[in-house]
Amino acid sequence: MNTIKIKLFLPMLFTVLAISCFATGNTKPKPKSKTTTTTTAKLVKTETTTVAKIETAEKKIKWLTWEQMVKLNEKNPKKIFIDFYTSWCGWCKVMDKNTFEDTIVAEIMMKDFYCVKFDAERKDTITFLNKQWPWIAGGRGGYHTLAAYFMQNQLSYPTFCVLTSKFELISPLKGYIAVPQFEPTISFLAQDFWMPSKNKNIETYKQEYKSPRTTPWVQPQ
Repeated sequence: MNTIKIKLFLPMLFTVLAISCFATGNTKPKPKSKTTTTTTAKLVKTETTTVAKIETAEKKIKWLTWEQMVKLNEKNPKKIFIDFYTSWCGWCKVMDKNTFEDTIVAEIMMKDFYCVKFDAERKDTITFLNKQWPWIAGGRGGYHTLAAYFMQNQLSYPTFCVLTSKFELISPLKGYIAVPQFEPTISFLAQDFWMPSKNKNIETYKQEYKSPRTTPWVQPQ
């Protein structure tokens, strides 16, 4: 009796197994859920935004204090760009927003200069070149003697002074300067074309200057 039951059961078992294998083999893979696709897209967007922010940050001017610049220049001499400003100077703020925020300008300046922000009315005393440089009271907010020294006692703001690594004045630049005028000027100074041995004229250079920017400069609103 047991033998008969086994003989009858085996064909049924094989049939069930065959159907099961056929069904498994034809099962289509489930498509990715919308949730997975959306999450991936968000991650890619976040990474792209982060990279863009890092690249933008790298193209910003890293402003130094006078003291920071002096220490860096001792180890690695470099030309120096000083922005002499005051807290009440409106055009100084416009220069910061319109010109110094420009990425092309920032790239040129960060490559070839130590860039310094110097409050021309700061009230501390600075020791420099074996001499004490104090603040002097008078006028609207007084003035710092070191600022007056490099500005050649012409206290108008903003004034930008470009120095050699030995703190020799190359050129003072005065007043608000928009990017189309400032970019070729700072490029000229950065490449040492101001030196007599280079035999370059700045006005000619400005006319022939070709900007590396791919889109025209637009003044921020």
